[in-house]
Amino acid sequence: MSSTHFCERIRWKALAGIMMCVASWPALAGSPADEAKLAAGNTGFAFALFKQLAGEQPAKNVFISPYSISTVLQMVCNGAAGSTRREMAGVLGTSGLEAASLNRACKGLDQSIRSAQSNVVLSIANAIWYRVGAELRPGFESANQDFFGATVGALDFTDPRIGGIINAWADENTHGRIKNIVAGRLPGDTEVFLANAIYFKGSWDRKFDPKQTKERAFNLRDGSQKQTLMMQQSGEFQYQEGNGCQAVRLPYAGGRLGMCVLLPEAGSSADKLLATLNAEVWQNQLRRQFHSRKGSLVFPRFKLEYGAELKRPLTALGMTLPFSRAADFSAMSATPLYLSAVKHKSFVEVNEEGTEAAAVTTARMAMMSMRPPTPPFEMVVDHPFVFVIEDNVSNAILFMGVVFDPSRPS
Repeated sequence: MSSTHFCERIRWKALAGIMMCVASWPALAGSPADEAKLAAGNTGFAFALFKQLAGEQPAKNVFISPYSISTVLQMVCNGAAGSTRREMAGVLGTSGLEAASLNRACKGLDQSIRSAQSNVVLSIANAIWYRVGAELRPGFESANQDFFGATVGALDFTDPRIGGIINAWADENTHGRIKNIVAGRLPGDTEVFLANAIYFKGSWDRKFDPKQTKERAFNLRDGSQKQTLMMQQSGEFQYQEGNGCQAVRLPYAGGRLGMCVLLPEAGSSADKLLATLNAEVWQNQLRRQFHSRKGSLVFPRFKLEYGAELKRPLTALGMTLPFSRAADFSAMSATPLYLSAVKHKSFVEVNEEGTEAAAVTTARMAMMSMRPPTPPFEMVVDHPFVFVIEDNVSNAILFMGVVFDPSRPS
């Protein structure tokens, strides 16, 4: 069979899968209470994983999509049973939700996030491929099709062209921003391969004037300085100070999605600020204390590319059984399986127009109040900072990063 014919056949099979998935999606989503529990769990997981990654790579720019990572792991969790499932749920922060309620909540949260794209470009895609000849449990397959909209299909993992097919899927679903998620052939023991792709492009609600962009000194972690292109804007912002930082929320067109920039206060650092952040601080302190205030903001342009293997940080958070030979994925397949790898690649570019961000996560299964007048603030982001791209309605954190050097692409 020619390479062209092979790829065309796979493309049509995938398209057929999409059509079937869309047609079969249940009308019912999760209850508001369950979706709130899921969002809280996702937030806790996001900060825990992000801090783990940042701690393992001091002074390195880190950028991830917690939403992408948790989505893939929730799909994997649909195939887990017993202690393996309980352990995954504990790390993901979803222990209080039954499987059916959790799946409905995942779908409801996903639908809510997707509805935010009227003023921005926001796309999310899921896929599951399994080895030709292998059989997935019907419940695992239908749950991921019905609640995650996943395309499901068989592939010959021994074919050298398979990596190209998966990479083409990632490329297409991230508008060309994430490439080569699979390097070369897949390992011979691959039974199931799961993937999530998320892409976002949004214009600032109030764009920066390029004429105001100038080179300024950015203070690096080691005390040295580097000249960096910095944008500037004055006006009314959602702003706060306290909790160890200055913070501003920059809304994208439509106002629902926004970037929160957290700048450590004098005498502190991005590392110290990260150490204080968790779901409780984020939800009940930082997010609630933004208020309208006039001021000026100086903020660097930057572009980052990031990649990480997540087995070690996930294990450090307590997800050990899924990666071991004692794993129980009997709800996925009759073949004994274990989670052999979880990989993540991401991209973000921030400029005067807005933000473009993308990420792909893969999982490989192997056998086995009123205020008095205040003066305008000044926030100059000229040293390492933390940022979060979030949905103000569902409270979902789509992307988050820490920037130590905005002039370094990765």
